[in-house]
Amino acid sequence: MKTFTVRIENDKDAELLKSILSTTKFQSDVQTVEEDDDFTEEEFQMLEERWEKYERNPTTAVSFEEFNKQLKEKYGK
Repeated sequence: MKTFTVRIENDKDAELLKSILSTTKFQSDVQTVEEDDDFTEEEFQMLEERWEKYERNPTTAVSFEEFNKQLKEKYGK
């Protein structure tokens, strides 16, 4: 099975695509998911601070694999 994600900014276009895909033979499940892309001022400030810290010292960054390893060591599974 393959999963495809399509991001459509316009609700009207998203509903049109959903109805088209719902009529195809290969499509068994079409879902619409609402996204909340807006950051609060606090979240935005936190991201800015982390980016500035990284720019000052890029060696502080860890790879995604290392991050996952640290999470598993700290919280298990």
